[in-house]
Amino acid sequence: MNIKSGLSYIWLVFGVLSMILTIFLWFGFDSPNIQNTILVLNGLMFVLSLPCSLFAVPVVALANHYLAISPFSIEGIYVSTFFLSIIGLMQWFWIARFWSPTEPTLQKLNLLSVNSEL
Repeated sequence: MNIKSGLSYIWLVFGVLSMILTIFLWFGFDSPNIQNTILVLNGLMFVLSLPCSLFAVPVVALANHYLAISPFSIEGIYVSTFFLSIIGLMQWFWIARFWSPTEPTLQKLNLLSVNSEL
């Protein structure tokens, strides 16, 4: 297993845990411990999907400015978890295929061995 697939699985574990805890938060288990855990998991998701996760920063900032949703409130946790999950899924399971493809991009012709056989 290479480092890219290892990081993608680690990100997936953090993302699933964050979404499960967000569902608990949605159904009324309001606890500062759950909120802090989700914020830590969101921070880890942000770091693990760093090049693409920078697109979540303007979304959270605009939600704070225009909708008056604090990033540390329950609604802000919903917004950041949702966007970090979508952006991380796109990075690790769609865009990563193009960053380091498993097959070679060009096929080697090996013309010297063909000429020597003739």
